[in-house]
Amino acid sequence: MLAWAHLRETLPGRLRPCANDDCRLFLVDHTRANSRRWCSMAACGNRLKARRHHRRATNRDDD
Repeated sequence: MLAWAHLRETLPGRLRPCANDDCRLFLVDHTRANSRRWCSMAACGNRLKARRHHRRATNRDDD
């Protein structure tokens, strides 16, 4: 609890949940643009991007 409170005080706006709704992890964004979205690009980021690509590819075939 103390570590969580310390992060919220020292890095406001940098502590956030992963953008993957199925993931329960949080991340501390150290990027300059404050744009990190996933706890891990290899796991959550890749899965979401693959799903989005698959949806676009299957919708393109229906046209």
